[in-house]
Amino acid sequence: MLNPKTSGNFAVFAGALLLAILSMKVYAGDLVSARYIASEGKKIVMEIKIQPPAPNTIIVIQHLPAGTDIKRSLPPLDKYDPKHGEAKWLLKKVKPGTFRISMETAGTVRSGEVRGEIRYKDPSTGTMSRIYVSP
Repeated sequence: MLNPKTSGNFAVFAGALLLAILSMKVYAGDLVSARYIASEGKKIVMEIKIQPPAPNTIIVIQHLPAGTDIKRSLPPLDKYDPKHGEAKWLLKKVKPGTFRISMETAGTVRSGEVRGEIRYKDPSTGTMSRIYVSP
């Protein structure tokens, strides 16, 4: 049997630990989520939501049909490989919240020809995560 004096301390410790565990709402997969606002035509828009604690850096990859000509993007592209239709952004010092990545193509992109990928490192665990975004 536990000493009454120490069992009270143990109960407080166990309760605090349980509360801390139950209050953790954000898991690695929940830090970043994304969806397409527009995924066909000449304008492609992806909306990205970031929960705290925000990853320091996020890599966003847009897969387009090979040979797609991109007229402009916001934020500006970091890298584009038209042969493979792969556009990349390296977003640094991101903050929690919602933002959009948009691009305008010279030609029309049909429904289903666009898909996205987001990579980031969970700042709490150091685990790399990858999420896929489809229209």
